[in-house]
Amino acid sequence: MDDMTHARLTVVCVTYNSGPVLSALAATLARFLHVVIVDNGSGDDTVAQIRQQIPHARVIVRPDNAGFGVANNEGLRRIETEYALLLNPDCQIEPEAVALLAQTLDAHPDVGIVAPQGWRNRTVPQKSWRPAFFRPQPAGRYQVPDQLMVADWLHGSCQLVRTQAFTAIGGFDPAFFLYYEDDDLCLRMQQAGWRCMLQPAAKALHPGGVSSAPSARTTFIKQFHYARSRQIALQRYVGGGAAFAHRARLLAAWIPATALYALLLRRQHASKWFGWGLAGLCAMFDLRGISSRIR
Repeated sequence: MDDMTHARLTVVCVTYNSGPVLSALAATLARFLHVVIVDNGSGDDTVAQIRQQIPHARVIVRPDNAGFGVANNEGLRRIETEYALLLNPDCQIEPEAVALLAQTLDAHPDVGIVAPQGWRNRTVPQKSWRPAFFRPQPAGRYQVPDQLMVADWLHGSCQLVRTQAFTAIGGFDPAFFLYYEDDDLCLRMQQAGWRCMLQPAAKALHPGGVSSAPSARTTFIKQFHYARSRQIALQRYVGGGAAFAHRARLLAAWIPATALYALLLRRQHASKWFGWGLAGLCAMFDLRGISSRIR
């Protein structure tokens, strides 16, 4: 990537107790000129490690975990470059791939977001695009596209966004604490007249699931917010009937599924179902106070 391209983009990365992936992240970010890291209230030594391993980064330390979207919005407000690379801490990408993404935005001024093809490892692709979540999905295994394509949704682990477009639509909606914020961002981009594209010639490595330590508590928090965010997305893009049906299914299976997996000593599955059911209950009775405390 040439100096001019380096000067036109800023990498924005959100961390939260991300110590296990910081060495790889530091190696990636060392190759970029402008870097903003927003720490979402980590309880470990993530911030200290960032300052030691990534000294050229501008570090914004939030007092609490306000969610993925809110933290990214805060990072985007601090940049002045034309483009912003939104990068998960467990995702790695080469400058040459980012240069290709920037060239794509340059060549298509109506594109607001372009993403690379993600890979779990050298041979296993990540599902990096799909139709909108409420539309029929392709059958069978994910196939890596062979050319640049327009998509309803792009995986949120690595996206190059046009700062002007991102700002114009208000960035990520803070209603989505975790999950579906990338669906909502892409859909609002399209509603505002911007296209979203996948550039499969650009590649990123995203093993997934390594940015936070696995535990029953982590599973509960993630699955609670997955179900809660799906409720919001269904209500917004499909309608109240679909959101109600989703809540009803969760609540019908919540207690028996949680109890069964607890008896079988399968803590991860029990935590998942408990999270789903509690999210359904919070949505049914608008228990926002509970939702805001699950972080």
